[in-house]
Amino acid sequence: MGVPALEVLGISKDFGRIIALRGVSFSVQSGEFVSILGRNGAGKTTLLNIISGVSRPSEGEVKLFGTDPSDRENKAKLAVISHEMFLYGNLTAIENLEYYSRIYNVPNPKQRIETVLNDVELTHRRFDLVATYSRGMTQRLTIARALLHEPSLLLLDEPFTGLDQHAIGMLITLLKKQKEMGRTILLTTHDLHTANELSDRYIVISKHKIVMDGLMTDTNPDAIREKFFSAEAGGIDS
Repeated sequence: MGVPALEVLGISKDFGRIIALRGVSFSVQSGEFVSILGRNGAGKTTLLNIISGVSRPSEGEVKLFGTDPSDRENKAKLAVISHEMFLYGNLTAIENLEYYSRIYNVPNPKQRIETVLNDVELTHRRFDLVATYSRGMTQRLTIARALLHEPSLLLLDEPFTGLDQHAIGMLITLLKKQKEMGRTILLTTHDLHTANELSDRYIVISKHKIVMDGLMTDTNPDAIREKFFSAEAGGIDS
């Protein structure tokens, strides 16, 4: 199978007396789409912050493509869509994407910017200041920013938040396209239906640790929901 795109090895994270993660281990193969399921406070966002290098674990380590995630080459292969937009409101969509295209040394930046703006249906607003965008439009531009440099590994933390139904459908189509292109994708969500539609595999985090890890082809959303809420009711989470 080769070297995994992502390895999470015994990760624990404490914030003082507050436990965020405890002994989390899993790997993701190149081209695999994995959904991390769990309710608010389970540790999903903390996990993605550690994988992306925003936060350091209290214990354990992360490997990207078999090496240190802080390696500059690895950072260039990674993109994150989170609650932080990393956009500048006093710049237009075009100007924001031009800025990031320089950071990532994107080849043919003008053409690439037009492509990602078209993908998120913002071409008609490309010369408008981001400060004038709605919450949903800003999220769509965040997605365009993340896809700009054609990353090998996508980390998405509840990316459907703030999107209307049309935009959700657009993002699902985009993610399916990224999967077909061989991208490795890690998605945090509590939407079991969407996870089932997109993912090869699911991982459930509850009470700061992994309690389930399985293939989507071996189950269905109702079965996952029954297991998940049964686990919650059984005291796995506080």
